[in-house]
Amino acid sequence: TGARRSNVQAMRWQDLDLIEAVWTLPADTTKNGASHAVALPPEAVEILEQRKRERVVNAVWVFPGTGKTGHLVTPRKAWLEVLEAAGLDEDLRIHDLRRTLGSWQARAGASLQVIGKSLGHKSQQATAIYSRLDLDPVRASVEGAVRDLMEAGKQPTGAKVVPLRRGQRE
Repeated sequence: TGARRSNVQAMRWQDLDLIEAVWTLPADTTKNGASHAVALPPEAVEILEQRKRERVVNAVWVFPGTGKTGHLVTPRKAWLEVLEAAGLDEDLRIHDLRRTLGSWQARAGASLQVIGKSLGHKSQQATAIYSRLDLDPVRASVEGAVRDLMEAGKQPTGAKVVPLRRGQRE
C-alpha cells in the first residue's frame, strides 16, 4: 500500500472500505496531521477480506496484538520469517517497501504529484527524491528525440534540421 508501518499495524476495520478498495487514515493517525486515503490494490483487498472472515467479532484492529495498544507493534519475528521465505537480505526493513513503491511508481512514469498523494506526502519536497531515482524515462525521451532528429536529417526533400537559438520558437 505504501503506507507507513505504524499506520498498517494500527489499521482499524472502521477505516476500511473494501468495496471501494480505500483505507482512510484519520488525521490524528498520520505523520503529517492530514487525513489520507490509501488506494488498496486488489492483492491487499484479498488479504483484508480473508482477515475479515477470520476475525473475532467486534474486533477493532485488523492486526490485533497482545500488548497495551491492542494492535501489532513490533513484527520482528514475523518479518524475519518473511525475509527468509523470500530469500531476501536480513537488512531489508519494512520501511524499504514504502520507498520501493514510490520508486517503481516513478519508474513507471507517475508524476511526483501522484507519488506524493499515494504516499501521503504533504509537500513536493518529500516526494522529490523519487524524481532522481530512475533515468529510464529521461533516457527514453532523449533517445527518441535524437532518433527523430537524425531521421529528419535523412529526408530526401533536403529538409534541413536547424537548431533553435535562445528565444527562438519553432
